[in-house]
Amino acid sequence: MVSSLSTANDVKPVSLKDVTAIDAEKLTHGSDITYKKHNTNASYEQESFYIRQPVAPGSNIGKDNTNVPLLFQPFTIKDLTIANRIIVAPMCMFSCKDGFMTDFHLAHLGSFAISGAGLILAEATAVEPRGRISPADTGIWSDDHIPAIKRVVDFVHSQGSKMGIQLAHAGRKASARVFYDSDAYPESEYWKHDVVAPSGGPEFQWDEKHVVPRELSVPEIKELVKTFGVAAVRAAKAGMDTVEVHGAHGYLIHNFLSPITNHRTDDYGGSLENRARFMLEVIKEVRDNFPAEKPIFLRVSASDCVEYLDGPSWEIEQTVQIAKWAKEAGVDVIHVSSGGNTSQQKVAYSPGYQVHYAERIRKEVPGLAVVAVGSITGGKQAQEVLELEKADLVAAGRGFLKHPSFALDAARELGVEVSYAAQYTAVKYM
Repeated sequence: MVSSLSTANDVKPVSLKDVTAIDAEKLTHGSDITYKKHNTNASYEQESFYIRQPVAPGSNIGKDNTNVPLLFQPFTIKDLTIANRIIVAPMCMFSCKDGFMTDFHLAHLGSFAISGAGLILAEATAVEPRGRISPADTGIWSDDHIPAIKRVVDFVHSQGSKMGIQLAHAGRKASARVFYDSDAYPESEYWKHDVVAPSGGPEFQWDEKHVVPRELSVPEIKELVKTFGVAAVRAAKAGMDTVEVHGAHGYLIHNFLSPITNHRTDDYGGSLENRARFMLEVIKEVRDNFPAEKPIFLRVSASDCVEYLDGPSWEIEQTVQIAKWAKEAGVDVIHVSSGGNTSQQKVAYSPGYQVHYAERIRKEVPGLAVVAVGSITGGKQAQEVLELEKADLVAAGRGFLKHPSFALDAARELGVEVSYAAQYTAVKYM
């Protein structure tokens, strides 16, 4: 782990010599990873050439600018201006080895930029190796990850879109089985004996498919806060326009927030102020280490979705309060989701099923921009969310997977004339 921010540029992959010296029983792929550079032919400058887009795809170019739907009006927060108010939500693709982005990520995320998304948020990216959901997750714990990330960022920018990355730690849901091509990840690449959480023991195991977590010590918590700051430095070096602190879906920050998963009796447990302490320390560390002129997003789950159960849990009242604290700590935009912290959750999925949480926060925390997400399926629905002032921006995940041209399709649905990538202009006339 990185002991101080001053050592961020000194982070190196563990050498084979170091690994063989470690007691076999203590070796964990969550902390010690070896890798070597692949021998390839030298690249050519021409391979990084891009056609410059005259206007960012997805920008309104209609002659009548007096009645443009909010969805296709630009949005500015600090130095970040996006061409429309449509965000690609972070989506885990589980397509990495040792945290490195690949050609898949260039094609996957790049396709959304070509097709007019205003802002693209890259998937949950681990700030330390054991912070991955699975061995197939993206990572940002080493300077060696920066070039591959920057390659994607540069392409997204070349198309006129903007890009952010979600800084994450999986907490008690780490070291989970890879969802597909699991044979590519042998047992040695998991870290089942070093899954960490605010509280540990069998009662804090998410379900039978996950492992039993151990409780973090206070020094470990302090060290983890620093890793988020170092990750923010790397994100800036990669050219990111924003970073999103992942505090949702049952991962580490959410684990600290919820009384279901946090039974600590020290300064990081008990009262809401204490349970929010880790999140606020992370936010401040990220804010201190990411360019001041660039915004910071925070992803939250507004509820554990277990209202039917007796006993304390995480719910909207607490979310509103931490949103206020997060704003004071340096968050500019809050991205409102729900659930993921317990296998006992009951979620009633339907179009826009989480929008009411975003609306509540927007009304009660003035000055904090709000993103609504959750089964946003088309342009009219998204526009209605903005028109009724339930949110400032909308995000879609599965909608973009189903239709990478989600933003352009929304424009057609609303009768808005928008720009297309120069190479795709012919599609406008179909």
